[in-house]
Amino acid sequence: MRMHRIWAFSLLCLATSLGAASCSSDVDGGSGGSAGSGGSAGGGGSGFTWYTTCGDPVCGGDGGAGGAMPPAGVNPCSASQTEGAACSMENEQCWPGVGCGVLLVCATSDPKMQPGGCPISRARYKKDIAYLPEGELHRVHDDLMAMRIATWRYTSEPAAAREHLGFIIDDNPLSPAISTNGDQVDLYGYTSMAVVAAQVHDKRLDALERELHALREEIGALREKAARCEP
Repeated sequence: MRMHRIWAFSLLCLATSLGAASCSSDVDGGSGGSAGSGGSAGGGGSGFTWYTTCGDPVCGGDGGAGGAMPPAGVNPCSASQTEGAACSMENEQCWPGVGCGVLLVCATSDPKMQPGGCPISRARYKKDIAYLPEGELHRVHDDLMAMRIATWRYTSEPAAAREHLGFIIDDNPLSPAISTNGDQVDLYGYTSMAVVAAQVHDKRLDALERELHALREEIGALREKAARCEP
């Protein structure tokens, strides 16, 4: 029983780890595309403002976007490049050094508040909230268990590049783990599917444990009768 619980927890951790690996491209895309140099902020009147990006879904301790150094192609922010300050070059990015992959991007609106921006779980930001009934939970579990896992390399990568691991969107085009654009993984949906699978397995394990406990009690009673030579 304990091994099954460990498996369910490991599945959830795996989905979160995969999400961390694949989300960086989503964050960059939602932040305005290519990384620009950390030039000086522009004057007022342009309609552009420095906003923070979502950052990494899981903070890492390594270098690059999640660590103590700026990611490749992005310069540290200057003293005038601060959140809320005016800027002049749309999609320009700089590294504020606050950690967890957060960058500053020059934009007309906050990228964190746009559709496809940072996952927000507060109820006040949502509508049409409906909790899944038991049957739907089992359907989501079955869909996740049926996902085929593959290894691959991107067409832009050399043959010697390290293989990637995960599911292929083309195999699961209607999955809630797919973003609305159909080309990227919806990390929030993917992780939620793993949570559902863990919940379903936990309920099944609880039922099996109760059944096992009842069987043990029944066997114990039969042994007592046998010891007393009772029919």
